[in-house]
Amino acid sequence: MAKSQWADLSDAQIAKRLGRMLDVVFNEGAEIGLGATPAGLGEVGEDTFVALEVETKHTHPAENVLQYWPWLERSRRRLVLVHAISPDARKRSGPRTDLTKWLGAMMERVLPDRFTYCRLDLGTDDETAQFETAVAAVTAIRTSERGRRIAPGL
Repeated sequence: MAKSQWADLSDAQIAKRLGRMLDVVFNEGAEIGLGATPAGLGEVGEDTFVALEVETKHTHPAENVLQYWPWLERSRRRLVLVHAISPDARKRSGPRTDLTKWLGAMMERVLPDRFTYCRLDLGTDDETAQFETAVAAVTAIRTSERGRRIAPGL
């Protein structure tokens, strides 16, 4: 098997490459929520963001998804979270992966029209389809207008 184009890249290199591919300018060092720092955060509209988390170790991936919940709860921000799993990450499948996917789906249900979780298993057969989903999510949040609801969930 040929070595993946994503192997041996730093988080910053992955962020730069994915930023170009998604047409998002990611800023490094932006803080969200309770002091967490994503690999990249790009503003694509008024209070509308694309965040990038890069997993190289994949030891606690659910925490990298969960940290956005308080940040979104305290505002009317909208977010697409692109969760890139490096080919060098160990344990790319299993209970922690399942929990992370479940948490992303739960946040989508609890924060409708405000949060989208996009997992990118870099260097796998699923990468192309997952990337197309991420592009569609970024395009949708960039071009959609804020819903006019009286209260969240109504």
